[in-house]
Amino acid sequence: MTIERTRSRRALIGLAAAAAVVAGIATAQAADDPANLIKYRGMVMSAMGAHIGSIASVVKGEVSYGPHVAAHARALHATSLMLTDIFPEGSDMGETRAKPEIWQEWDKFEGLIKDLNAQAEKLAQVAEGGDMAAIGAQLGETGKACGNCHKPYRKEKE
Repeated sequence: MTIERTRSRRALIGLAAAAAVVAGIATAQAADDPANLIKYRGMVMSAMGAHIGSIASVVKGEVSYGPHVAAHARALHATSLMLTDIFPEGSDMGETRAKPEIWQEWDKFEGLIKDLNAQAEKLAQVAEGGDMAAIGAQLGETGKACGNCHKPYRKEKE
């Protein structure tokens, strides 16, 4: 390879790296847009609801996907660990059902999320055993932990 070719290749690599940095900055700025944060938060919450609903349908005997329950429970727990991150300050405006009390009572809100994290972790552990009665009981406790946040901190649907 000639020296000129080597220089051209290095220049192209440098330009590609610079473009990647610029793209990353643009992406980070777009990600900070409150509308995007609220949209993402809605998707995360919907995912949690889908996992809970999926587990419930198996526990109730509506479908026979028992082997899936543990995976849903692990995913629910993993998703619950994201909750404090998806409520940054400034994301209380626009199309959101989040009440301003979340940020006014952050310590209480965060405590309720920690309780949900613990209940979801227990659900994941119980689900590994495959006992549908035990899973159903723990799913109920996990659901109560969800409701403990929804009641004071989520607006009713309009």
